[in-house]
Amino acid sequence: MSSFYSVKELKDIGFTKVGSNLKISKLCKFYNITGNIGNGTRIDDFTILKGHFEIGEKVHICSHCSLSAVGGKITISSLSGIGVNNIFYTASDDMFKNGLCGPLVSKDSVKLKKGDIFIGEGAALGGRVTVMPGSIVGEYSAFGISTVLTEKYDSFSIFMNVKGKVKKIASRSKEALSILGKKEFLNNS
Repeated sequence: MSSFYSVKELKDIGFTKVGSNLKISKLCKFYNITGNIGNGTRIDDFTILKGHFEIGEKVHICSHCSLSAVGGKITISSLSGIGVNNIFYTASDDMFKNGLCGPLVSKDSVKLKKGDIFIGEGAALGGRVTVMPGSIVGEYSAFGISTVLTEKYDSFSIFMNVKGKVKKIASRSKEALSILGKKEFLNNS
């Protein structure tokens, strides 16, 4: 018996289009899944996915991640790496508004912030990164451990948590990373 889901099992879970050469651990949990998952993608143990996903090719989602697409869609573009213990929220209690929180109170008592999440091609999110509703990550950008993403971030950049704030600390070579990305897709031919 395989420790990875088969294409048929992933379609039964709810994915519409499922690629080949996948390694999706059977120790992952899926709830109300819709969307697509591309060739060569890997999702490690103890990861939870809820809602609508568009996952590209050769995406790696490390163990112990929680990706909740219940307030919008989560797109993770090809060649992206999602580090261990990352948390994605497409809906979150809005603490700036007067409302209660949680699923046990009536919906009209809760004030939520909702929005899609978009992770660009070749992005790298380090361990314990939190991605909030409406976040947009540019292609081939990298984020250090424990950053909290809340907005739009430039492509080909490196961001770190500096004194509690996400700061751009360097740029990455657009030319070099674009060549490496194209090479990865040529290797699939």
